[in-house]
Amino acid sequence: MERRIIAVLIGEIGAALMAVIYPSFGLLELLFFTIGRPQDDRPNVVVLHIPMVLVIAIGIGCLIRLGSVVGPFMAGIKRLWIILVLYGLVAISAMNNWTQWSSSRLYDLTTVVWLCLLTFALVTSDKMLRGYMGVLLASGAYVVIRVIRNPSSMHEEIAGQTFDRMAIAKGGGGNFGGSNYLALLMVLTIFLSIALMIYYRSIWQRMALLVLAGGSGYVFFRANSRGASLGLAAGALCLWIMQKRKLKATVIVAVIVLFGSLLVPQSYWDRLQTVAHYEEDASATKRLELWNIALNLIPAHPILGVGPDNFRLYAPNSPHDAYLQIASEVGLPALLVYILMLVAALYSVWRARRLSSPDRQDNPLIYAASQGVFCCLIAIVVQGFTTGLAHREFVYVMVSLAFCLRMFAEKTQIGEALNDPASEHEASLEPAWPTA
Repeated sequence: MERRIIAVLIGEIGAALMAVIYPSFGLLELLFFTIGRPQDDRPNVVVLHIPMVLVIAIGIGCLIRLGSVVGPFMAGIKRLWIILVLYGLVAISAMNNWTQWSSSRLYDLTTVVWLCLLTFALVTSDKMLRGYMGVLLASGAYVVIRVIRNPSSMHEEIAGQTFDRMAIAKGGGGNFGGSNYLALLMVLTIFLSIALMIYYRSIWQRMALLVLAGGSGYVFFRANSRGASLGLAAGALCLWIMQKRKLKATVIVAVIVLFGSLLVPQSYWDRLQTVAHYEEDASATKRLELWNIALNLIPAHPILGVGPDNFRLYAPNSPHDAYLQIASEVGLPALLVYILMLVAALYSVWRARRLSSPDRQDNPLIYAASQGVFCCLIAIVVQGFTTGLAHREFVYVMVSLAFCLRMFAEKTQIGEALNDPASEHEASLEPAWPTA
């Protein structure tokens, strides 16, 4: 055991040194450890607090290169002000209701907020944007491989039927050990994989994305989450609506549904049908009880809530609703900010897509990524009604990525106007975005 800890410690020191020397690479390391969370697979790694160590190392590396990162970093603060306001409300609520759980949540959220800010400071080129998107996909692939190699099952009985839902083996489950969170991560991976097929042209790249989407789909259906299914359906509908060639998209969807329905386990369809018998579903009835507890806590603690993750002091589980979770744990002002944050992110990524195009040479990546992130945000919004994901890292990463994509698209538009002699005067009135 001591040898393992020493080996892990050496690895952490090496990752930190790499982050100091190459802050951009350190950011990608931090993103992988935040989303993929390989440290959750090994208890002796968790105590080393690798994400926070990487944040400090990247900060040192940025200070060394202060002149090249201060502009983008300040732009990030301006763009991410709504995340910072929400973080401030969570911090105040946590300090007002200090417990082991609220302090742990505040610690994790602090790392995530720094990740969001560092994203603006360091993702300032198409190369870094491709790397960022690639690490998001790699994180999903890591979880897919991990759950297939070391699977576990949750057993539940609904209306006389028994269902086995795939999860990550106990003892190393981490943040995606539960079936609902695991299914949502697979939905996000599927949308990003499909969207980036628009950008990448080579056969092997598209095949790799297709295999990743297929593997994620396999885990998704085995996880058998009804909330994630609603999120997938809503995101898929938005993806279809955004396509210019509706007939072609309809044919592709029809083929996928036809062949996919043959591969989807029957238990998935059976569990979806249990919605009609929710009174015989222990999962549904318990969720209704948790919602009722949350609704009673909100008027009792309307401003600061009971503290992040302190809902478990009043109930045996989380609220299983992101909006009731943020309202009961952090307060009604935080709920308003949380909803505005999601709306602003959806608008930003939609704006980024409108300012870009798949047919132009300068911004097809922004167009493709914007479509994928928009669908991911839609899935997060929809599943938020059945899953307590308000404090989770993938919410804030997707929101900050949406703002980042809009900034990229606006910078591209400004650059084109400056290169157009007829628009020189109008372009001089536009704000100049800082570049590294």
